[in-house]
Amino acid sequence: MPAAAADLSALRRRLRALERGDPALDAALPWGGLARGGVHQLEGLAGEASVSGFAAGLAARCAGPEGRVLWLRLRRDRQEAGLPYGPGLARFGIAPDRLILAEAESAAALLWALEEALRCGALSVALAKGVAPDLTASRRLQLAAEALGVTALLVSHGAAPARSAALTRWRVTAVPSPTGVHRPRWQVELLRCRGGRPGSWMLEWENAALGFSVVPVLASRALAQAV
Repeated sequence: MPAAAADLSALRRRLRALERGDPALDAALPWGGLARGGVHQLEGLAGEASVSGFAAGLAARCAGPEGRVLWLRLRRDRQEAGLPYGPGLARFGIAPDRLILAEAESAAALLWALEEALRCGALSVALAKGVAPDLTASRRLQLAAEALGVTALLVSHGAAPARSAALTRWRVTAVPSPTGVHRPRWQVELLRCRGGRPGSWMLEWENAALGFSVVPVLASRALAQAV
């Protein structure tokens, strides 16, 4: 193998390794980690903002250190939740100069904007809040995501439609953390995955590594007993 090709192959292996998360979680996914170039659904409880924090960390992991992230949401969300907090997003690894914020008047307009964004070729991740497409719409999004290798994260509050073309479907809820906002934790359930197996894990965000790690079962039980 020529030296240049060998160097490129080694670089790709390093990038794939950096993109992966905790081995205990990655083992449940057929791609050895969250698949890029696909649609993933994240469900949170109504009125709970924790799923947005989890989605921000996931977007940062999928985008890498240089990728651009599009954050799409309904315009009415600005009145309820205000603008995304820049320093908070930076803590999850999304620098302000890599974030594009867009708003839509309706769910239909948001889905249209999301599909167009996936096809534009200038993004690594498109995160859409407040949308849960049906089977037909999710198929269109999946095809658009696959075409250029863009990752689409669909964040909704409440259950998404049971039939969907999304590669994975997750339920995310906040759990107490011993260090508070500095190392947030979530209980994450993998409800559906093509070729994978459902499961549930407690995940913690690590600021230094800009990634998630699975909290050991014994630590999880100790925390539950303490609270």
